[in-house]
Amino acid sequence: MNPKSIERALDRYRAFKDEDVRRRLAIFGPLILEAAAISNELDDEDVVVEREPTADETIAASKPNGTPLLRAGFVRINADSFCRCAKHLGSVLLKSLELDEKLGSAAQHFDFAPYCTEALVRTASENPHGYLEAVVKLWDSGDADEALLDIFVLPVLGETLRAYLTHFAEKASGLLERSEEQKPSYSRTNTCFCCGSEPDIAAVVETTLRGNVKKLFCSTCGASWLYERIRCVRCGNDVVSELTYISDEADDMHRMHVCSKCGGAMPTLFAMGDELTFSADIEAIVLTGLEEAYDAAVREGTVPKPILKPVDSTQVGRAPGRQN
Repeated sequence: MNPKSIERALDRYRAFKDEDVRRRLAIFGPLILEAAAISNELDDEDVVVEREPTADETIAASKPNGTPLLRAGFVRINADSFCRCAKHLGSVLLKSLELDEKLGSAAQHFDFAPYCTEALVRTASENPHGYLEAVVKLWDSGDADEALLDIFVLPVLGETLRAYLTHFAEKASGLLERSEEQKPSYSRTNTCFCCGSEPDIAAVVETTLRGNVKKLFCSTCGASWLYERIRCVRCGNDVVSELTYISDEADDMHRMHVCSKCGGAMPTLFAMGDELTFSADIEAIVLTGLEEAYDAAVREGTVPKPILKPVDSTQVGRAPGRQN
């Protein structure tokens, strides 16, 4: 989660052709940038790594049906620190949101403390997606406006989580890439080996020794991992004739990798260089424009399958700007 990469990406897309994408970037870009800055300021009093995972543990977690690394309790987040960070990031997001008077007042006076208890933050340390589901369950037990949950609370708590987990996840990603066979294989998980969430985007990136490879990126914790290029991320299908890329003729960098077997579609970036040349967090928002265009085509009947496999109605855990 590199602040400089995020800043460059935001500058690059400031005049992007899709007005809705520009609006999402203007709203959530400052939140992502601030979370990145905070991640570099945290110390051992804020988040403790009990021990580093071994190469064997990391490889085992990356296999299909492997147990995500965080489940083993490698990371412990300080609940008080987490709550302070959430409050701060809430104030950052509030500056860029355009809310009506009622929602604006609710956001301004929102109390994050009930969502930052010791028990909940312990869950966040081990099962980030489970934590966000618990947040939704707690929210549903009250009578607050669900719109505030989707536009404000979940993005703030999601980016707070990211700030506390990203260094562990990035380090584990590097260890995995160095430890395993240096070529994509059918033995890799299609969910995050670090936290268990689904990846937000894929990217085809340049490497010095292996040419162009596909990697999956998790916005929940910040992990990334290699994946077979000719393979559906949703169902694992590898029949070439059933896989295709769809893109805007004027923008070949951003594509949907579509599987006719399961109907799954994965937002995919064809990067102009290695991982240092783009920000996966910002690209995840940029790709929402293509996702929506494809989804509209599905509804109009011009393509035969739905865009994504069924997900829960809240889509908790998706990156800021990617919630429906």
